[in-house]
Amino acid sequence: MIKLIVTKSEKMQGLFLSSVKKFKSSGVCVLVAKPYSAVKSSLKSSRIFFIDTLAESSEENVIHVPPSNLTALSIAINQALQSLEGKKFLAFDSFSTLTVRNPPKVVSKFALFLLERIRSWDVDTVIIVSKESTDAELLAILKQSVDKVEEK
Repeated sequence: MIKLIVTKSEKMQGLFLSSVKKFKSSGVCVLVAKPYSAVKSSLKSSRIFFIDTLAESSEENVIHVPPSNLTALSIAINQALQSLEGKKFLAFDSFSTLTVRNPPKVVSKFALFLLERIRSWDVDTVIIVSKESTDAELLAILKQSVDKVEEK
């Protein structure tokens, strides 16, 4: 299932952490709003692979991909998910923050592409966006493309 959570900016980090902790399977966390160093103590787990768009890390379960390179981000997500066995999850801490480094129309196209891939991978996914700062077109595309929308 692909779930979109639309919330206030100040609630995003807490909702991201609680959403990831609910997953019992292995998975990939894409960090766009906070670097790995800010979440590692809350998400200690060998079953989680992190894609950090903000900072480099020497940890073996973390790779850095610049947020402006959406192609590399897509490839990294694909490879990270393929490296995990069994049921998997994918979680974005702040999908809307991708529009800081990329034009909203480009992020909207990326979202459509990625959501299509996620469906083919059969991966449980949580996408969190800011209620205040998400581009209207991007939000509409996300809402239409996911299985469930929660406003918190």
